[in-house]
Amino acid sequence: MSRNTYIILVLLLAVSALVNWFRPGGLMAYLFPSICWVILASVALKFCGFERIRSWFNKRVFFMAALVGVFQIVALIDVGLVTGFGRSPQTFTLRGLLATSIYAFSPLLGMELSRGYLLKTIGKKRPVLTLGLVTLLYSFITISIIGLTTILTSNDPLLISDFIGSRFLPTVTENLLASYLALIAGPIASLAYRAPLTAFEWFFPILPDLTWGFESLINVMAPTIGFVVISQAAPAELLKKIGIPTETKRPRIFSEAKKPSAKGWTIISVLCVLLVWASTGLLGFYPTIIASGSMKPTMEVGDIAISVSVDPSTIHAEDIIQYWQEEEMIIHRVTDIRLEGGTRLFQTKGDANREPDTELVNPTQIRGKLILTIPKLGWISIHIKTAITSIWSFFLANTMLVYATLASLVFMGSTYTVHAYKSRSRTHWRRKGGW
Repeated sequence: MSRNTYIILVLLLAVSALVNWFRPGGLMAYLFPSICWVILASVALKFCGFERIRSWFNKRVFFMAALVGVFQIVALIDVGLVTGFGRSPQTFTLRGLLATSIYAFSPLLGMELSRGYLLKTIGKKRPVLTLGLVTLLYSFITISIIGLTTILTSNDPLLISDFIGSRFLPTVTENLLASYLALIAGPIASLAYRAPLTAFEWFFPILPDLTWGFESLINVMAPTIGFVVISQAAPAELLKKIGIPTETKRPRIFSEAKKPSAKGWTIISVLCVLLVWASTGLLGFYPTIIASGSMKPTMEVGDIAISVSVDPSTIHAEDIIQYWQEEEMIIHRVTDIRLEGGTRLFQTKGDANREPDTELVNPTQIRGKLILTIPKLGWISIHIKTAITSIWSFFLANTMLVYATLASLVFMGSTYTVHAYKSRSRTHWRRKGGW
């Protein structure tokens, strides 16, 4: 990578860290992040140059990107006609609109100009790998590491599922499409897709009041469909120029190679959304990872318990139920049912506990009844969560060490790049007979 590439990466990470860690009050709460993003946008624009950006521009890709953004907005409005609308919290005075414009569009310009530069400079040799890495980088920057670790280390499964469905998956798919557009047609193409969405979010006076299920479905499906359509319709010469293969070598027993199937990508995106929906009960059942040993030997730590919503009147003694108690989800067995004031209250107890639970369970607290247990599968999630928590704790305890390590890596990389450049220059000079 060149020195300019390292500068963009360092600036991008520095701006992201400053915006997330340093939050001043008053007017500076709007000016400080805007200034940071404008600095990044200015440096990226200088490194790109207007002539290079113009050479990357493709009219067909530009208009298709804009149409995908408009299609996503129309889909959100259509669903809003069913779910309802709410007023935007923004102030629509002249001063408010000016401040909102700077605050909303400065991050957009900084991210897309830097994204375009990175993809166009380091994506030539391995475009697919670079596309994936840049997508993940900008997705984590958009979400912020602080917000991500806070959610993933939470013990609330509903909060985690809501975050994955309404925040994580839409952010990744949106950044995948934006990165693909920047790779094939530069930052103007990615801006054509993201600018209408930003304008709709910040300047539309009424916004659709969507449940997170609809929000995740639209904001995952629309970019996925757009990605497939643009990859199918982009000029083959443009894709070959940037190193993306337009044909696949196959054995002779197969027919002529075809472009990736839109059906396959659509199925994958639907499955991702359905997976998130299933984790929150939108499909009628609730998977939960067992994190304690109170139900041994019936259920062990790391098992996945599947429960379904039932009428509390159908619950009997010896049934295992899932219920809320003081913002904690508990799975215990019903040992007794009492009638108090015309209401059925449930006495519960963990199979491994000696004494029953001190508080009776009200029917309004019950989430569902256990129907199935999948052994050990939940350990994957537990290990990932433990690793994230450990890494984040280390980062908080050794902030200066982490920053020093990153700075050392960047310095070594830039030194190696300069040394390699000088070596190539000397070799080229010798071949021409200069020495």
